Amino acid sequence: MFKFLFITLIIIGCASSPPPSLPPPPAPSLGESLASAKCASDEFRGFGTGTSEEEALSNARSALARQIQSTVKVSEKYTQNQKLFDNNEHLSSEYVAKTTVESVLSNAHDARELRIEHRTGEVGAVVCMSRADVAKSFAERQRLVTDSLELVSRILPSIKHPKQKNEAWHKTQVLWSEFVRLQGILDGFGAANAELFESVSKAYSKTREDYKNYCQTQKVYWSDQENEYSKIVFAKISEKVAMEKSACSAGLNLRFTGLEKCANSSFGVECSFEPSLSVESCAGESYSLLKSKDAIAGYDMHNKNKAKENLIAKLQSAAFLDEWLKEIKEWTPQCVE
Repeated sequence: MFKFLFITLIIIGCASSPPPSLPPPPAPSLGESLASAKCASDEFRGFGTGTSEEEALSNARSALARQIQSTVKVSEKYTQNQKLFDNNEHLSSEYVAKTTVESVLSNAHDARELRIEHRTGEVGAVVCMSRADVAKSFAERQRLVTDSLELVSRILPSIKHPKQKNEAWHKTQVLWSEFVRLQGILDGFGAANAELFESVSKAYSKTREDYKNYCQTQKVYWSDQENEYSKIVFAKISEKVAMEKSACSAGLNLRFTGLEKCANSSFGVECSFEPSLSVESCAGESYSLLKSKDAIAGYDMHNKNKAKENLIAKLQSAAFLDEWLKEIKEWTPQCVE
């Protein structure tokens, strides 16, 4: 009897013991916690975290910019218009994306702070920006580009210095490309200024025509000492730059000279050549003097003619040829169709 009662008490005691406690569920991440912080339907949203409120807001604005970057579409009609004016596409999609991010970040203060949540050692933030505020940043950027484009377009026709004229034309092309991209982006927001586009495109077209006329009247002339060295250099450079050997009338005159030396050395017979090229106007104004960093040399133990042959062979692939070609292209007109 006592044994039965004892066993019963044990069973009752076990049955009445509380179940073991389970660990509390993990706290939601900041991203999950702030997922309910929704921006308005016409706003872009950015979420970011950091060790401080400032860092979290900065990351949230960067995320906001990336969202806008992935959303923005450049209007096809402006892209086609750009190709109509200039067959060469100067700005890649990467540049457009970079422009997008930079433009948004430039007015990051307009992003509305929707919610900030603090945790131990971590802060989360959500910011919002209206489409109108986003468009405002692009419109402001376009205004600055327009001012720069109009300025360089006004001064380009009066520039006589060939390298400066090329630089001004290149800057004009870059600014025009950026203007067109911004117009397309603004069109996507319904905020494009059609009158501004028409006005600026006319100014660009006029500037382009002026540079095209300049190209058609400018030539590159070559003058030299009529020896085997100058023939080699002329052949190499004229593969990439259209040149002619005649009296210089309008354009650039490339005057090639060089000093040849053959003498005995510790290697036997050494023949060397030091080339130089003067970039001048047809009127004789000197713009630049190009030289090889080192003399081109050929060697032979005994024979001068063989040393000279080795020199000529080295001259045909000398490093200065590419260096000169790069410099010459900065002086010669970059013609457009």
